[in-house]
Amino acid sequence: MIRLATVFSGIGAIEHALERMNIENEIVFACDNGDIEILTKKIGINIDEIEDELNSLEESIGTIQFNDEVEDLYKDQLVNMLKEALDEYASVFATIQNLPDYPDNITSETLSKILAMENVKASRVKEYKKFLTEIEKGSAEQIRLRELQVMLEISNDYKKDNSLENLGKDVEYDSVDGIDWRSISQTVKLLYDRLEEVDGKKIIRRVQDLSQRTSQLHEKINYMKVQKELESMGDDWKARKEYVDSLYAGQEKRNKVKQSYMANYKISEDNYHWNVAFLNGKQYAGQVDLFVGGSPCQSFSLVGKQRGLQDTRGTLFYEYARLIDEIKPKVFIYENVRAVTSHDGGKTWEKMQEVFKELGYSFYWKVLNAKNYGIPQNRERLFVVGIREDILGEKTFEFPAPIPLEKKMKDFLMENAPGGYFLPRKGVEFVTMEKNLTKRFTQIDGEVQLCQKKNQQFNWHGDFVFQSEEEAVANNIPDLEKYFLSEKVEKYVLATGTKNFYSKPKTDLDVARPLLTTMHKMHRAGVDNYVTTDGRLRKLTPRECLRLMGFSDNFKIVVSDTSMYQQAGNSIVVDVLIHIMEEILKSCPGIVEEVK
Repeated sequence: MIRLATVFSGIGAIEHALERMNIENEIVFACDNGDIEILTKKIGINIDEIEDELNSLEESIGTIQFNDEVEDLYKDQLVNMLKEALDEYASVFATIQNLPDYPDNITSETLSKILAMENVKASRVKEYKKFLTEIEKGSAEQIRLRELQVMLEISNDYKKDNSLENLGKDVEYDSVDGIDWRSISQTVKLLYDRLEEVDGKKIIRRVQDLSQRTSQLHEKINYMKVQKELESMGDDWKARKEYVDSLYAGQEKRNKVKQSYMANYKISEDNYHWNVAFLNGKQYAGQVDLFVGGSPCQSFSLVGKQRGLQDTRGTLFYEYARLIDEIKPKVFIYENVRAVTSHDGGKTWEKMQEVFKELGYSFYWKVLNAKNYGIPQNRERLFVVGIREDILGEKTFEFPAPIPLEKKMKDFLMENAPGGYFLPRKGVEFVTMEKNLTKRFTQIDGEVQLCQKKNQQFNWHGDFVFQSEEEAVANNIPDLEKYFLSEKVEKYVLATGTKNFYSKPKTDLDVARPLLTTMHKMHRAGVDNYVTTDGRLRKLTPRECLRLMGFSDNFKIVVSDTSMYQQAGNSIVVDVLIHIMEEILKSCPGIVEEVK
């Protein structure tokens, strides 16, 4: 029996790994807020709104009283963050003030012309109407900022389907939004040139970053208020949980992660927590054998102060490490993106290692790729395994050695995907665009899946499957719209090595069939004999995404496709955890408790 606890629990990758390994386990507690934020305040990309909020925050921070050195340290962080935000505000405000003043109203006129066009996509009409309403509101600086935002939005909408080289020319233009770019191409070019002239995109990014900083300050202040309330309750764990639950009252239906978790694993409501920052691990001290979790990649503003764990206070890594210190599990597994090792010039990872050493664990770390452990997905993640020093076995822990990849992505696919997963014409056009394939935003019939992400399959990003008409008929696929992939597109797809199908003219279909999975290699050998192909593209189904994360088909899907795509993309690959657990059991057999 393994007594398990997790934070940032997601859909339970380690829980599913233990199930697949037939290891009996008891879930002591789990914690995940499902990305529901109650402490932050949404701040718009609005220079006037940011100024008001920063002034208000300055007053709030000045009135906060702290009682000890650690809390004073936290207040120092708040003061430093506020000062940095105020300095950046002054700098970006001056930059906007010095922007050229264009008296011709071309930006507003361009919006009006687009709104007067027929057949413009409804979502674009709604957005452009909002821009037109807001473009003259606020201070002179906010009006100039909004004008830059409109210039950027129009330029981006144009670039979705057309080359910048053709902008301003009397040529045919494409538009998935139904905009007649040809009639306004000269005007759009002028707006784009003005945007580039003042480095408008950089200015917008700076204001966006300032908006996020301001929101984070709200979060940190509200965090301290909640902590003060919790501290007043002492060790009354029931009262503390009821208080935290009350903060999230009315949000239960929005926590789709919890819905998935509760449908698949045995755990009481009393032991499922909303927020890792408000979870005190002392109530579970000595009750946990294995503790698993991760955290977003965040900088530590006090790196170099040599205060160990307290240097990381205010970050989610601090909360994970704090819980290790309070719970004292026998073993912990920590997972993060590979980039954490180089984040902030390596300072973030250096501080994290200091903290792991401070906790009294022998720890080991390595970047592992899912494709080296049985799952055809190119997903690199940092894993840290910590073993409490008093239970170290004779055998030193070693990360699992890579194994040959025996399965391809197609081995995880459904034979009869429902019709709703096939792409409309606009989706096909986006997926097969050269720049999207080159930048690996999309992939068609890949042998190894692109790394799953939270936003996978949205706006036609991610992996897609080609299905010929012959296959569609054989598998009784619904009679959907058929697509004619151009020779240019097909050549490109094959050239990038992302496609494993090949077709001959209709008179030669008997040859095409046996070459279905090998002809992409022949292209690399110099064969250049491609023709257009009738077929369809579809996105992966949620079940296929789960399979490619190592989840068996007995995992219950109880949320929408949208939520399931997000949850799969956020998960840890189950098979990687299985291989890690096998090595942990070799070096630390004491992690398994005898069932009494």
